[in-house]
Amino acid sequence: MNSYENLLQKIRLKNAITNSSQFKKDIEKRIDYYYDRQLPYLLELISNQFVHADPLSLQPQFLNIVKPIINEISMIYRAGARRTLVSDLGTEVSPKLLALWEFIMQNAKYESVMKTVNRMVNLCRTVLVKPSFRNGQLKLDIMTPNTFDVIVSDDDPTHAEAIFYARETNIDGLPKKIVHLWDEKNYYRISSEGKLIPIPNNPKNINPYGVLPFVRFTDDIPIDDFFVRGGDDLIVAQDNINIKLTQLNYIVKMQSFSVPVLVGYRGPERITISPGKPVVIPLGGIGEQGSPDFRFESPNPQIKEFITLLEHEIVRIFRVYGISSADFSLQGSVKSGFALVMENMKLLEARENQLLFYESAEKELFEVIKRVWNYHAKFLPPSHPFAGVTFPDYIHLSVSINTISLPRPVNDEIAEWRFMLENKLATPIDYLMRKHKLTQKQARQRWQEIAEWWENNPNKSSKIHRSGLGKDSA
Repeated sequence: MNSYENLLQKIRLKNAITNSSQFKKDIEKRIDYYYDRQLPYLLELISNQFVHADPLSLQPQFLNIVKPIINEISMIYRAGARRTLVSDLGTEVSPKLLALWEFIMQNAKYESVMKTVNRMVNLCRTVLVKPSFRNGQLKLDIMTPNTFDVIVSDDDPTHAEAIFYARETNIDGLPKKIVHLWDEKNYYRISSEGKLIPIPNNPKNINPYGVLPFVRFTDDIPIDDFFVRGGDDLIVAQDNINIKLTQLNYIVKMQSFSVPVLVGYRGPERITISPGKPVVIPLGGIGEQGSPDFRFESPNPQIKEFITLLEHEIVRIFRVYGISSADFSLQGSVKSGFALVMENMKLLEARENQLLFYESAEKELFEVIKRVWNYHAKFLPPSHPFAGVTFPDYIHLSVSINTISLPRPVNDEIAEWRFMLENKLATPIDYLMRKHKLTQKQARQRWQEIAEWWENNPNKSSKIHRSGLGKDSA
């Protein structure tokens, strides 16, 4: 990179940072709210909204509605997903590659990462997942919009031409903060002053993967920006609820008991009210109308009405996000599967609309994982279980996110699975995966254990039926 390119890059970096600073603060606030770090924001709100903020600041209170709402609407992976390696050649995928994929998913905590991604997408609307190679294993880093910046294409504002982010370092001889800049061909490390930092074993600053090692997860199609925007209503509602809760605390403290009132006294003495100290009221001055008076007044704060208003505000924002009103009731009865479907229809419809986005993003993520792994596999030590094992170009990932099964009568479930198995529309592996939320490998292993047990205990079946245990079991 020559001096002109370096200067141009610095300008573009500065412009990108300047334009996104407020957006980053808003996203950081959302994440803090989700993880219960709301107190500093509440104290700032109190200070900005009230002239005499000190009394309110003594007893702040917040109720986190962001986390339960986000967790409730994050339903994509609630029933699990089937992820299968497939070959463009139509041939069987080798056991070695299947084992490698299981190894990667296990070490990268793939299932947990995807569930967290779903929550962060509902919170921030746009999330990046970056496959990184550390200590002989592939990891999946979740990056929310407050942690990275994007240089978009001149022709397509929804497409990232380059992505960069800052990381703290504790390496001697290097700046404390390094900016990592990626595009499809290059990878640069830059100081905060814009100075290029040499990369060991990569003097030409080549991107070894040949693609941006990031995959975007969203729940909608970007229109005129790389990021999908929205979700401010939840944060505004959280602020309003926190303010009202703090006000309620103050009302209860100050108006739940009689208030002393002193009339007509302008003397120098300080009047102190204490159970063990009598109140002495000096006489009024000459010529004053009336005389000094001291009494207790009993205020009538509308605490009950205030609480009702607060509850309605909480229920309203939950309903906006499609969460059933039954979730707010302390009393209820067992409901049919149809009733449960109708109550959760809005959530189920939203989930149905988002499935394709996640299935497509996961397939794209595998293609990036494949490139990252294939590059680093060449440098693994011989002792590594998958040293030198790489994914061929014709191997891809097939993703099918399972349908959510709502509670229903046991007999209906038995009848459905009996029909599916008798007509060869499903296998025992499918049943175990769905019933116990197992991966395909876990389900196969479990089915093998079950088959071996029955093979070794052929007489147990008749005993179970005679005892009556098998009459109504699937």
